[in-house]
Amino acid sequence: MTTVAAVLLALLAGTTTAPAVADESRPRGDGFTITQAMSMNDPVHHRGQVARQLRTYIRHTPRGATISIQTFYLASSVTWPALRAAYRRGVDIRAVLSGGPGGSPLTGVSSMGVKLDKLVSAGRAHGRRGSWVVWTDNVARGHDGPNTVMHAKFWQFSRVGATRKVTMIGSYNNSDAADARAYSAMVTLADPDLYDAAQSIFKESALDRHRPGNPLRRFSGEGWDAYFMPATPISRANDPVLKRLRAMPADAHTRMAVSMYSWQGRRGVWLARRMATMLHGGAHLTVVVGPDISPPVMRILREAHARFEDGCWRTTRTPSGYAYTHDKEMTATWVKAGETQYGAWLGSDDWGNGPGGSQSDQATIGLHSAWAYRRLTRLLAPQINHEPDNLGRCNPL
Repeated sequence: MTTVAAVLLALLAGTTTAPAVADESRPRGDGFTITQAMSMNDPVHHRGQVARQLRTYIRHTPRGATISIQTFYLASSVTWPALRAAYRRGVDIRAVLSGGPGGSPLTGVSSMGVKLDKLVSAGRAHGRRGSWVVWTDNVARGHDGPNTVMHAKFWQFSRVGATRKVTMIGSYNNSDAADARAYSAMVTLADPDLYDAAQSIFKESALDRHRPGNPLRRFSGEGWDAYFMPATPISRANDPVLKRLRAMPADAHTRMAVSMYSWQGRRGVWLARRMATMLHGGAHLTVVVGPDISPPVMRILREAHARFEDGCWRTTRTPSGYAYTHDKEMTATWVKAGETQYGAWLGSDDWGNGPGGSQSDQATIGLHSAWAYRRLTRLLAPQINHEPDNLGRCNPL
């Protein structure tokens, strides 16, 4: 059953794999490869999908390789045994984890992070080097404040099986609680340029201090672009999302879908107004309304005749009694110079100025391919197709 599950997971994710080995303390073989993959935690239909995918990558990380983790949550009982086994077989594990004021673990957020910290500390006491855990004091790369947090979510593997320089990035909080109630997506790419770009942010984040100037960083490569916040300040001139929207024509060929946990503040308003302008020009927009989309944003989009879908609802099919979108995802297709263009964006950036938005550490990637557009469209379908759409006030936390 373990072998069959591993093979099915690899096929669904766009990977190939060698047969699994019962002993998870060593990698599963040299035949495992990754090209590109995208997965969604669906608490109703495919709970724990991303956690299991991470577990597969960790199990195939060989001795001497390095796993770099920058994440808000690290509290998954699915991935933790694989991380522990990887460290014990000689994989270096480096983690930048969200801490509160003073750089201490946040209660309920990183229970497995605390265990990892103890494991690494014990190894260092016996002379082992190469692994470490950093608990950030609020934000890692920006100005610390009451509304800042280390909110980025990406994992990097120097090697997975036969594939080198693998990066996984998106909106997924690695925790059992998130698996039980929150939709969230991650994309995996074996791209050396992306790996190196994210590593530069990871190393800077590990210093946990603000450097002079705006810490907003942008990178691009073949078929992708990425940005890493904080953006202090954020403005219409430097907002990566507004730049994205302005690059699309405001006509009937442009079709967009957004699934967004939080969309608020002055930044949220200017993004909503840009989308409203596009809608008035003939574009189409579907919005999965998450728990923290503000009334002004809703009003602007409603007056422009956007299509709304419920992004938070009660259900008996999850242990928490709720299912809600934690996505910060968007798809779009449009026509430029007579050719159809495709885009898909995944990351941790909520569209606002609050803790999940521009003042905090964020990582978002845009993929420009028909594969990414169609894959993310398929993964968002359960949220978009859910009925009824009550759009009532929702506080699932």
